Amino acid sequence: MTPLVSVIICVRNGADTLGRQLAAVEAQRSTHPFELVIVDNGSTDGTAELIRHWAAEEHDAERFPVQIVDGGSVPGIPAARNAGIRRARGRVLAFCDADDAIRDGWIQAFGDALRDREALAGGSVHPHHPGDSETGASALGVVQTPYLSHVGGACMAVTRAACDAVGGFDQTLPTYGFEDVVFSWRVQEAGFPLLSVPDAAVDFTVSGNSASIRKRFRLGQGRVLMARRFPAYDARRYTVGGTLKDAVGVSVGVLGAALRTRSVDRADAGRVVAAWGRVYGCIVYGPLGGLLKRRLGARSGTGS
Repeated sequence: MTPLVSVIICVRNGADTLGRQLAAVEAQRSTHPFELVIVDNGSTDGTAELIRHWAAEEHDAERFPVQIVDGGSVPGIPAARNAGIRRARGRVLAFCDADDAIRDGWIQAFGDALRDREALAGGSVHPHHPGDSETGASALGVVQTPYLSHVGGACMAVTRAACDAVGGFDQTLPTYGFEDVVFSWRVQEAGFPLLSVPDAAVDFTVSGNSASIRKRFRLGQGRVLMARRFPAYDARRYTVGGTLKDAVGVSVGVLGAALRTRSVDRADAGRVVAAWGRVYGCIVYGPLGGLLKRRLGARSGTGS
């Protein structure tokens, strides 16, 4: 039977966390036929072995089919999601993250919402810190911005027609950050509506310190690109000089506060990392980045 819903999970080095999400998918009960597509985006920690073992030994194959995709050739969330999309067979493409857990009824809710209409939809997100209970905060899947609304990639679904109309996820973006925002905007620009589906709920895991720092840097980098592509979202003109001055100022301020309190606030550390990410973004997406690419290209050409 052809599935209505294709659940797509992209993972990189998720051996310690993926099992929770796999169990959550296995526990789903839905009147809609569905499949699971798992994209391994170049894991080196045993994730691939975990996936194969689960599919062969723990998964009930009579309930829903599983496809395992080797998506390691191109790193990053946009490329991994596109690899999953290419293999998916469903009319509805539903995305969740490897370190979260979808709640009961997630597949049913997205299937109900998109079975008979072409659209993009977002569910509800319930944040948790690793090992802790729910933070108490929650958010609906549709987020307002100065430009257009968007949904979060950890809990979203889109019809195949809407996805194909925009060519999937934009792989020119950084490997993390804003891919769901840009995808949402491009889908709306193509004429498809954005829906809120509160019953499609996910327990969202807040990133630990090391992962959060990496993500903050990529978000800072991506912010520069977003401002240049979508000035209605962020009209600021980011320059190398301006972002460098800001990054130094933020760093000095946070360092001073840390010396006074003898501790480093996590939010302050994130501000510092994001500020330096914006500096990097100005270099990569500005004239310096183009010059560097040309010089590297010329060197590789002469050495061949």
